[in-house]
Amino acid sequence: MRIIMSVVLAFIAMLAPAQEVKMKPLAPIEVEVSYELDQLCDYSQQVGESDWREKSTLLLEIGKGMVHSYVVEEHHKLIDQFVMQRSKNRWRVTLFNVHALLGETFMAYPKVGELTQVVNLDAAGVFQYVEDIPDFKWKILSKSKVIMGYNCQCATTTFRGRDYEAWFTTDISLSCGPWKFHGLPGLILEVADVKNEFHFTVNGISQIKGEKNIEMFDEKIRSIKRSRALKMETLLHKNHGAYAADYGINYRLGDGMENEEQPYYPIELE
Repeated sequence: MRIIMSVVLAFIAMLAPAQEVKMKPLAPIEVEVSYELDQLCDYSQQVGESDWREKSTLLLEIGKGMVHSYVVEEHHKLIDQFVMQRSKNRWRVTLFNVHALLGETFMAYPKVGELTQVVNLDAAGVFQYVEDIPDFKWKILSKSKVIMGYNCQCATTTFRGRDYEAWFTTDISLSCGPWKFHGLPGLILEVADVKNEFHFTVNGISQIKGEKNIEMFDEKIRSIKRSRALKMETLLHKNHGAYAADYGINYRLGDGMENEEQPYYPIELE
């Protein structure tokens, strides 16, 4: 069942030729941090496996005055969406996801104090919203442990409906972390919500020294309000069949599940 549920379902009216996706450089990367993201799958209850989880790789690119965070596997899906959008043959595709997507986060872009979030809304296309960089109200605790040889201290916070515990190190004086996490006096090496539905753990830190750039898609990206994006993401994950049908795409998942409301575990609950 896991194999079937994990398959990416593509529905193609007419194949489009391979195309390059345009990117624009924003800032040289100085440090690149790699995390393992371990998250609970939406369909874990449906298939009778409460521990069904998926692991992926999240990259944190830290540049001068800018930070970019993205899940590698999601990034590849975004590229597929841009190819679809640019196809003269109107290549239609829907991607079946077994867990919530995080999107791509650009901190301090388009300007200081703001972040841009790029979201893949499947058949609807690629969108972005801009919001003020959130103020995480961290409480630093006395607990400590060692991660990858770095002395780390514990901090807790509540953010958009979830309670989190994070571990940061002052040995690396970079006030950032995976996804939208930031604001501690050192790099966040591990962070998870108390239900352990999302768990980020560092597994690599590299000095890049300007060999690569933080890049933004130089493609058509429509603007959307954050509240609207969250509503569309919820429908996409909770009833993928109904969502796809709104955009003229029909598919069968098996046993009628494509038209049933499914569990959904987004990282932002409000």
